[in-house]
Parts: sequence; structure tokens; C-alpha cells
Amino acid sequence: MQNSDNIIYFNFSYFALKLLGKGLYSNHWTAIAELVANGLDAQAKSVKILIDMTDKEHSIIEILDNGTGMNYDDLANKYVLIGKNKRLDDSIDTELKEHFMGRKGIGKLAALYLSNKYYLLTKTLQYGEEAWCLDASNVSDSDIPHLDRCIATNIGIKSEKEWKAFETGTMIRLTNVNLSNFGVRSIEGFKARLADFYLLDELGSKIEVSIIDSKNKEIKFEKVEKSIAFKNMCVFYSNSSIDFKKKLSSTIKMPSEIAEIAEKLRSVEIIPREQFKVRGEKEFYTENGGKISLPYEMTGWIGIHTSIKKEDANRNDKLFLKNKAYRPNQLRLYVRRKLAVENFLDYMKNTQAFSNYIEGEISFDILDNNQLEDIATSNRQGFVEDDERIILLINLLKPIVGYLIRQRVKLGTIVNNEERDYREKEKEEAEKKRQQEEKLRIEAEKRKEEEEKKRKKVEQEKQEEKEKREKAEQQVSTLNVNLGSEKKRNEFLMDSLGEDQLNFAKRLHMLKINISTMNKVIKKQVMKLQRGRLTEKDIWEALKRMSYLTMRMRAVLQYGALAKFDTKEETTTGDIFEFIKEYCDNILGQYEDIKIHINKPETAIYITSFVPQDISIILDNIVSNSIKAKADNLFFYFDVIEGHAQIDIIDDGNGIDKNITDLEELFEFGKGYTDTGTGVGLYHIKDIVENKMQGNVSIIASKKKGFQLRIRI
Repeated sequence: MQNSDNIIYFNFSYFALKLLGKGLYSNHWTAIAELVANGLDAQAKSVKILIDMTDKEHSIIEILDNGTGMNYDDLANKYVLIGKNKRLDDSIDTELKEHFMGRKGIGKLAALYLSNKYYLLTKTLQYGEEAWCLDASNVSDSDIPHLDRCIATNIGIKSEKEWKAFETGTMIRLTNVNLSNFGVRSIEGFKARLADFYLLDELGSKIEVSIIDSKNKEIKFEKVEKSIAFKNMCVFYSNSSIDFKKKLSSTIKMPSEIAEIAEKLRSVEIIPREQFKVRGEKEFYTENGGKISLPYEMTGWIGIHTSIKKEDANRNDKLFLKNKAYRPNQLRLYVRRKLAVENFLDYMKNTQAFSNYIEGEISFDILDNNQLEDIATSNRQGFVEDDERIILLINLLKPIVGYLIRQRVKLGTIVNNEERDYREKEKEEAEKKRQQEEKLRIEAEKRKEEEEKKRKKVEQEKQEEKEKREKAEQQVSTLNVNLGSEKKRNEFLMDSLGEDQLNFAKRLHMLKINISTMNKVIKKQVMKLQRGRLTEKDIWEALKRMSYLTMRMRAVLQYGALAKFDTKEETTTGDIFEFIKEYCDNILGQYEDIKIHINKPETAIYITSFVPQDISIILDNIVSNSIKAKADNLFFYFDVIEGHAQIDIIDDGNGIDKNITDLEELFEFGKGYTDTGTGVGLYHIKDIVENKMQGNVSIIASKKKGFQLRIRI
């Protein structure tokens, strides 16, 4: 294009191309995948990638395909034109354009992202072979980029044999590519990631890779294939045309510390494709602001893994691969058979447990429809998140993903229950064994005593002349024997009760720790008082700390005698609803002043980490306040709302004084809502829920009689 008196054309400098190249791609593998896509758009049936990293800092990458190739006019009028939309090219067949992966005409900049110097070789049936070079290694930023013609035989092509076998096609030879930070795992991860860039089952093209990491290694191309651990999936949905029966397993193994449970085979659930609506027709906004009615359909497959820990997953499927270069647990979104979003779960903002166990490959081609606005980002690695088509896809996926997660949670709950039953059975069997051993020991002692009596009787008969003396001696001897037997029996009982004694010692240790901490708090305040530095704030803080420690000691004493509840301080992980229910049944149920009611639906399950002593403090304070408010009944309601646990606690007591207007004030240390309370219970409840469990607690105002507290975690 020549400038004229009335028209002046823009031009690009090397600096502009560098800026574009660096901003388009996030890593080497994405850039290589883009260059491969260029070959696929050129109708290539074979694409080969050779990576020579014997000198990692100056690696060589050759990407060659047997596509249509380019002549001089194609290079001059299309290749060097940055941003040319191939789908608008009238010289290309309409049917071919419908299958093009590219749209913005910027994929060629991937070469500049990887290297400052690359060679472009291309050949067509009509014009033969041409070789060109773009060398930006020693140019000024203001220089205009250009291709220099060169001689192909002087380039030193490593995959020359494969290139000569192609009648037509294009090769990009990149030099001085820095791969110094990439090791064997990264390369293996690259193969897996490259396979994920395309829907290989629908391409009809073959992609092969050869990695040279030592001077003596021969060039050997291996086919890029998807390596998806389908046999590790426990729940699966598909509406694609692919037959997954051979890929999936009919059974899986769930992870468990108990070998018997870990080896148990469990059925894989295949969701019927008609269970979810994934197609339809609606009006979409066009680029000029108008509307057009178009059909849409989401196709593909989505599954949820049994486990994402490599050692557990490999028990079901050895193909499960997870390292710093490759992450399998992603929901990959494809548009026109090419990866558009590496993990669409990021768009769904799903924070449910097990959401990171999801893996799938879905297509939604309405996202790149020629009649609608282009909503892809400039690097083609994402979309505008608030676009109506993205929102539509999210709404189609939510029911599917939600169902998969719920089924995985149910499966985990089944395993947890089996583990609990197994451990209880183990304890029962151990107790039976102990009782049997005790019975045998007692019988042996009895036999020994009988034998001893017989022996003594014989001795008495032999020494009748000394009957009185022997009788006295026999009485002493019998007494000693009995004492010895009793001592041994007691020692055995002590051994058999060793576990209880150990638990008792642990509880004493817990009390000692809390008393020691309280003693330190008191000493610290005394020292401040002696130095004249004790303030009212110090006193309040000390009271708060001592109040909390007192409640912890009370928790130890409250349920210390029940083996079912451990007094340890460490955080435990489990269903917090079930823990509260068991605590209410076994501990709070002992109160005669108030009746506890539990409303826990079977579906209400919330797995989280918590400190049992902290939950005990919360529950004890709630019951104490309700009793002081003269309540006869205390109700607990459990629910899971928007991924958070919600616990509503309601009593039928006197409620809050009507003169109290600021309910938040009741959470302050020293202020309460009952006449006889100290005002520390609600303070500690709020402190534990909000500062230790990152939740929130609130008092629900009500004109009716009673008091309602809501805890949300």
C-alpha cells in the first residue's frame, strides 16, 4: 500500500511487534500450540514438532505441516499483514472458513514470542519451495520488520527428512529459544497440555512431537494423544458422539486408610444425557446492536475424579498425571475444536468442596460465531466474562457440575460411615478378646489355687503332730498367697485400664496447661500493678483471657468422662453438624432444666475443620444462657446455604430486654441479655466463630417470646 496526497497508511515497527508478541502468550507451550493451529487451519493432515534442547539456553524448535503452503503473493499480502481475518477472505472456500480456528490474524506473532530470529519455509505444488528469515536480534526498535529471502539448504534443518516427504506445507524454524527452566517433567507435561489444546477426536489430523535432550539421541516422532484418567472418574456425564464405554471403568476404588475399604469396588454412575438441558435457540446481540435468533448447543463430557492425589488416583488409572506443568482437574472449553479457556470453572466461581475434582472437555461454538461480536480476548485465551453467551454457558453447566459434586460428597460420606463402623467393630472385637483373655487368666489362677490347696493338705496330713503350728503357718501362708493373687489381679486390671488412665492423664495435662496459662496471665498483671502500669484495658483483656481458659477447663471436665469425645486441642476435620448433634445428645441431654431438640435433615452435611473444645464452649454458653432465661426448650436447626453452614439456635425463654436497642452491644465482654448472666458467653461465641472459624454470628430480632442466634460458617 502506497501513501498518497490524501491517504497515509500506518506501519508497524519491531517494537510494536515485540509488545504484541509478549502480551499475547502466557508461556512457551501456548505459543507453540498457536503455531500448530496455523498449520491445522492450512488443512494440514500432519503437523510435526521437533524440540532440540541439547543446549537448553539456545534450543531449536521446528514446526512443520503438510498444509497448502504459501506462495510469494500469500506471504506479501496475507502473512505479513497483522490482524487479517481469514474468515473474511473471499478467495477461501466458504466451507473451509467455517472450520477455521483462527480469526484475528495474530497467531503468527507466536514465533516472535519464542525467538528473535526464525526461518519460514513454505512450498506449494505450483511454485515449489521458498525460504525466508525474520531476524530481529540486532535491530533497532524503530526499524520496520521485514522478511529476507534465503537459501533453504543453508538453514540446517534438523527434520529435513520429514520436510522433504511433504509435497506442500509450511515450516517455522525457531532459533535461540531459551528453555533453560524446563526439565523432563515440564516436557512430559507439555505433551499432555499440547494434546489438550485441541479436540483430537474431531480434528482428522495427526500431531507428532520429537524431543532431543542429548547429542546422541535420534529423531523419533511420537503421536500426541490425550492422556485422560477416565477410569478414575466415579460420576460421568456426556452428550458427545464419542463412545466412552471402553474408556470408563464400571467400578472404582475410593481412598481410605483402611485397606479393606480402600480395596472395595464401587459402581461408576453414568448420568443419562437427557437429564440436563444443553441446547436451545435464543436471540443474541449482533456487533451493530441488533438481534438475531440462533441455535446453540453445549457438547462434550464432564466427570468428577475419585481422588486428585496421584498415588490414590493411579490405583484406578495409571494415566492420571499431575505436576507443575500439567493439571488434569480442569473444565476445558473448546471453540472450533481449539482450546479457548483452560479451566472454565474459574468463570463459574464455584467454591464447593470437590469442585477441583472436576475434569471435562466441552464445546460451545456459539462463542465464536461469524454473525456475532468477537468476545475473545486478544490472546485468544479467554472471553469477556459478562457477555450473554458466557452467562448462558455458565447457566447450562451449573446443574451438571452441582450434581457431580453432590454425588461425590455422598460417596465420601458412605466411605466415612464405613470407616467409622469398621473402627467401632475393631474396638468391639478387641474388647471381646480382652474379656476372653481375662477369663482364661482367672481360670488359670483358680486352678493354681486349687493345686496349692491340695499340696498344703498333703503337708498337713504328714505333720499332724504339729497341727497347731502348721495350722497357724498354713493360715499365714494362705493369706500371703491370696494377697499375692489379689495383687497380680489388680496389676492386670491396671494394665487393662491403661488406656482410660492415659486418657485421664491427658485430661489432667489439659487442665494443667490451662491453669499454667491462667497463672501466667495473673503474674503478668501483678507485675504491671507493682510497676504502676496496670490499666483498665489490661484488666479487661486479662478477664477475657481467664474467662476463655475457665470455659476450656469446664469443657474438659464436662465431657471428660465420655470416651466418645476427645479433649485434645488439635483441629479435627469432619461433619460439624454431626458433632454438634452428638454433643447435644450425649452431653447437653443430661440437663434436666431444659429439653434439647435437633432438626438435622439427612442431606445437611458440612465437612470443615474445627477445634472440638471451641464448639463445646459455644454450646455450653448457649445452653447456660437459655436456662438463665428460664427456657424450657432449646431448638437447633441445621442447613447448608450457598456453600456455607448455617445453624439457627432458638429458645422459648424470656428473651431480650425490650429496652436493649443495639443487639450488637450484647456481644461485648461483660454485657448480657439475662438478669443473672455475666455477659461473657456471647463475647466468647462471637470471638470463636468470627476470629477462629472465619464465620459470622448474629442475634435475630423478634417480637415474639424467646431468643434466636444464627451462626454462619
